[in-house]
Amino acid sequence: MSARLQLQAGQYSIAGRKPENQDSLGIRYPEGEALILKGVTAVIADGVSASAAGREAAETCVKGFLHDYYSTPDTWAVETAAGRVLGALNRWLHGRGHAGHADAHAMVCTFSGVVIKNNRAYVFHVGDSRVCLVRNGELECLTRDHHAVVGADRGALTKAMGAELNVEIDVFRANLLPGDCLLLTTDGVHEYLDPAVMAGLAAVGDADKVARALVDAAYSAGSPDNLSAQVLNIEHLPAEDVEAHYERLTSLAFPPVLEPGQRLDGYRIVREIHASRRTQIYLASPDAGGEPVIIKTPSPNFVDDPAYIDRFLNECWVGRRVNSPHIVRFIEPPQNRRCLYCVTEYVQGPTLREWMNDNPRPTPAEVRNLIQQIALGLRALHRLEMVHQDLKPENVLIARDGTVKIIDLGAVRIRGIEEIDVPWGQEGCLGTESYAAPECLEGDRATPASDRYSLAVIAYELLTGQLPYAKPPRPSVRRRLRYRSMREFNPDLPAWLDACLQRSVSLRPESRYPSLSEFLRDLGHPNPALTPTTWRPLVDRVPPENWRFIAVVSLVLNGFLLWLIWMSSVD
Repeated sequence: MSARLQLQAGQYSIAGRKPENQDSLGIRYPEGEALILKGVTAVIADGVSASAAGREAAETCVKGFLHDYYSTPDTWAVETAAGRVLGALNRWLHGRGHAGHADAHAMVCTFSGVVIKNNRAYVFHVGDSRVCLVRNGELECLTRDHHAVVGADRGALTKAMGAELNVEIDVFRANLLPGDCLLLTTDGVHEYLDPAVMAGLAAVGDADKVARALVDAAYSAGSPDNLSAQVLNIEHLPAEDVEAHYERLTSLAFPPVLEPGQRLDGYRIVREIHASRRTQIYLASPDAGGEPVIIKTPSPNFVDDPAYIDRFLNECWVGRRVNSPHIVRFIEPPQNRRCLYCVTEYVQGPTLREWMNDNPRPTPAEVRNLIQQIALGLRALHRLEMVHQDLKPENVLIARDGTVKIIDLGAVRIRGIEEIDVPWGQEGCLGTESYAAPECLEGDRATPASDRYSLAVIAYELLTGQLPYAKPPRPSVRRRLRYRSMREFNPDLPAWLDACLQRSVSLRPESRYPSLSEFLRDLGHPNPALTPTTWRPLVDRVPPENWRFIAVVSLVLNGFLLWLIWMSSVD
């Protein structure tokens, strides 16, 4: 059985009793990787009759969405990709319609679109066209009409594409089952058909025949409008089948432990650079000449672990899609490679951890330079809806020319990939305790705010040689943790810089900086809005584990004082 999405699509549209058909509709059913990463898309739009260019508006929305959605990054979630595309289309329609202010409603239309990815339907809607789900003979409308009655038997749209500069798109999600049928119709169809009739026609089976039957039935019922219908019959959804997924993941064998001088798919192994329980890293030289490269191979210890293999493949996938001088550059492996490995550029230089050991007291200017470059790498990931999740000094390299590069993308969280179900459970926190954000240690999903926390911890450690909290902020100790002022370890640091770091490593995500740019600004310039904590109460300055000792000493001293008072009274 195929583990991929399979559906049958059909559509039909006529002008009906009107001289011109202002409806527009389209379906895109991609193949290969695009089917998995982007899904199948169906779009229907109805040009507003009062609009001077309603037909052009509808065609622009349909063609623009079907093209631009598939041009967005594969890493984006469906809602992000569709939302960005629809926002741009709406602004273009509004700008064209208001050019010269000749006709304020020149390009206005309704819009309803469905993206079917994995086993879920994402519905995007504005106006009074509709998307309905037929399951087991029952019809459920997934959208709500943006329509208001303004007079006797007269109605008007309250929202439409192109009517305003900004439009709020309704978003709905529905889990699908094999045998489900999705119907997309314009008002010329659904306003003249009973839901039970539509559900009955959907049972016909063949998608093209159902679409034609819906249009013909509405026309026969007296519809005076344009009539359009789309039908998506769900035949098969991606199976959550461990064997099918594992077979895909293990199509490439694990390479053996490599020795200097060995050759692998056009590369000669020079030497081993690093080996751990999880990976081996080798310096290699291309047989065709050129710069040396790094080859990273999976550990044979995990040859039977599909979750591990999945992450290893994701690292290679992510690396080839991120383009930033501050993210290590991945190189496309040979098409006919014999086994599983990643190829990256060779960065000559120390890790940030090694640099910190060699430079225990860097200047604030040096720290800012390093942090700014790491932030640029994080920004490249975040713009693609990725979160690194394991940012730490060991995962940062400093090249000989001073360029800072983030490495080890094996733990990266990818929103677009998360929408594809896998039969094994998602792991918990993938980061290192001392640098992982508290919410990740509690089991929450990592967000860009989590990466910003890790970056701030690195900045704190660069400036002080210490960590901002006495212990990792695990749930069991989180309530007892208190921020340790940087000036306790380095009194020469300014109070405003301490205030910046204190906010950056807040235990609550909502209390941190909302963006990297704001954090970097305050890292280099005093922010009057931040009040440095120049005095801290004793309860914050003394570690919780010392309070028992203090209490015992206090009790002994009080007892001694009472004894002295009693002795003096006796005398």
